[in-house]
Amino acid sequence: MTRLLLIIAMLGTAFGASEWLVAQDGGSAGGTRRPLDLPSGGKGSDEDEEDAPETISFYGGEYEGDGFFWCLDKSCSMGWAGDLDQLKNEMRESLDSLTENSEFSIVAFSSGTTVFSQFPKEANVGNVAAGKAWVTALVPDGATCLADAGVQCVNISNMSEKENKQVLILSDGEPNCPGPSETTSMITGANWQRTPINTIYISSDAGGISFMQSLAAANGGTFYQPPG
Repeated sequence: MTRLLLIIAMLGTAFGASEWLVAQDGGSAGGTRRPLDLPSGGKGSDEDEEDAPETISFYGGEYEGDGFFWCLDKSCSMGWAGDLDQLKNEMRESLDSLTENSEFSIVAFSSGTTVFSQFPKEANVGNVAAGKAWVTALVPDGATCLADAGVQCVNISNMSEKENKQVLILSDGEPNCPGPSETTSMITGANWQRTPINTIYISSDAGGISFMQSLAAANGGTFYQPPG
């Protein structure tokens, strides 16, 4: 009899403990029970992937964002050693690496300015193909007049609602219409959203390097000089 009473007492204790655990998880109060080993709240994995910035490669440098706006030199000197052909290859590869979660546009400069799109474009298959065709058709000519093109490129980026935008300016020479100081002032003045402006310099003269370094530093971006 004593043994039977002991078993009944132990079962009663276990039952009471399980009821207490249910109550702590909201079970006895009518709340929704959830597995204790699963986190509550937070975004789903699909939303995390959609919001995550992507990384592109351009001339060997890596840039992370969800909006990419290029300003490209197509002056005469870009045609002297095949630099424009290399630029076209680099752009085609970069555009191909974009996903539809990102936006882009392209501006090119010499003595004047040409623009792929005055508005940010979604990087879908059709727009990327159009961007690649536009870049492929560029022809080298004229001087290195960056200021107006840089301002237009920044203005296009200002219209994008993406949170991790990047402006990329590539050149092989120091601007001369107007000069470095005024060019930096004009582009920086247009950049009221403080979007990072990254500069890529594919030459070796000290004046051009200094200018591109200063332009990037004034706009929270990076300066990159590809090897070779």
